Amino acid sequence: MFSKKINLIIIYILTFSFIYSCVDDDVCDKISTPRLTIAFVDSLNQKLKKDSIFIDEVNLDNTKSRHVFSGIDSIKIPLNALSDKTILYLYDKKSTPDSIKNIITVTYQTEQEYVSKACGFKILYKNVNFDPTRLTNIKKITSNTTQIREESKNLYITY
Repeated sequence: MFSKKINLIIIYILTFSFIYSCVDDDVCDKISTPRLTIAFVDSLNQKLKKDSIFIDEVNLDNTKSRHVFSGIDSIKIPLNALSDKTILYLYDKKSTPDSIKNIITVTYQTEQEYVSKACGFKILYKNVNFDPTRLTNIKKITSNTTQIREESKNLYITY
């Protein structure tokens, strides 16, 4: 009888320990570092849906990342968090020669902000400047911010 009580107590202790030793999983379920959000508009500032757009992102070490979008009126592009400059080549057709691609140079300063144990740090961009290095078929670019802290529209491109 005494051994049954000890076995029962041990089972309760093990069950209690098993249930309460579990902790919530630390999973980061969202993108924490904001991306550059570009909206396309026409000359009347109305949304412009682009059939297709190609964007080559060139970093300081001359590595290229190609982004292809179709049927959209805005896009989100990650900026290089390890640099203070990202060069964007924008064009409508894959066969567009380099000499007539639109070039926008984005310069910025980065700042780290702690998010959580699961997500770690996110990069924030301040003193953001958009330089229209070469515009061929883009009429103008308009920025509405000097900081990128969230994924709201940061840059408007007028075609």
